Amino acid sequence: MRRAALVFLLLLPLAFGQGLEAELQRAEALRKAQEAEAARVAAELKDLDAKTRDLRKRIAALDAQLAKLARELARLNARARALEEEIERLSTEEATKARDFEKRRHELARLLDLLWRERAAGRLPVVRATSFAELAAKSRWLGALGAAELDLAQRVRAEAEALASLRRRKTALLDELKRARAEAEAKRNELAAQRKRLGRMLAQLEQHKKARALKLAELERAKRQLDAEIARLKKELEAERARVQSAALRVPKALVGRLLFPVAGGRIEKRYGQDGQDFEWIRAPRAGAPVRAAGAGEVFAVLYYGNVGWTVLIQHTASLFTQYVNLQEPPVATGDHVEQGEVIGYLGGGALIPPDVLWFRVAVWKNGRFYYVNPDPYF
Repeated sequence: MRRAALVFLLLLPLAFGQGLEAELQRAEALRKAQEAEAARVAAELKDLDAKTRDLRKRIAALDAQLAKLARELARLNARARALEEEIERLSTEEATKARDFEKRRHELARLLDLLWRERAAGRLPVVRATSFAELAAKSRWLGALGAAELDLAQRVRAEAEALASLRRRKTALLDELKRARAEAEAKRNELAAQRKRLGRMLAQLEQHKKARALKLAELERAKRQLDAEIARLKKELEAERARVQSAALRVPKALVGRLLFPVAGGRIEKRYGQDGQDFEWIRAPRAGAPVRAAGAGEVFAVLYYGNVGWTVLIQHTASLFTQYVNLQEPPVATGDHVEQGEVIGYLGGGALIPPDVLWFRVAVWKNGRFYYVNPDPYF
């Protein structure tokens, strides 16, 4: 019964320390995952910022084009008003020329009719002329009348051509105005639609950025809480280590002799007290390496404890014990006497500890309880 109670007391710090260590490891792993998530979200935000800036530049460029197009439309509208005034003037001129043309046409028709009658009726007077002077006068009159006929015909033809040119110019101006307005309106509609599409994209990006920013802020809050929890756990581990160190009683080496390093060719990778741990982390040359008794004594207990594998406890004096954690099922049993250097097991029995690592402890019994102390002074 007493042995069972002592074993329980000896393993209690192991359970307590392991629980704190495991909790701390879980918290640090969670913090690492949160940091990775925060980094990913921050990268997303950076990418969204770049896309937002690019969209804003594109929208600004479109706004500049729209402003330029608005100025172009204003210029076209001014030109349209000028063209409308010109068309109105041309329409007035066209009406005037049309009236003049009709007047000339009637005048020409009347003159031609008069000329025809005079020529036809003038034959007899010319024939009946009583003198050469009278004949010459009639002939000159008829010639002048023919010249007037020709001049009037040419004027009428010129006015008809001017009127046709005026109408063609008017039609061309109207076509030019319609085409310019249609092109400007089509371009404005195209740019307006493109800007509307980019505006929707920008709104979506801004909404996504807001969601990512909220997520990042949430991760930052969770990180601060986790940092506080990790600090608390470390503080508890440090307090436990300080308590063990302050309460520890070193047994004089004369009572047990110098302890043998438990793993031949191994090295201490993490010392006692590092990161709050209460054991030496010894790295063996290979997985499954043999573990030796650090000193002569009696096997106090052989236990299998959770995921850390088999544990062997050896009592060297009334108050000094050594503990070997992460063994495969050992070849020794409780009550066996072992000599210093005797193989008491092989590494690799635990699921949570690498198969080439030994957790080695030195325990001191004092005032009715066990304390884990620094093994270094005993080597």
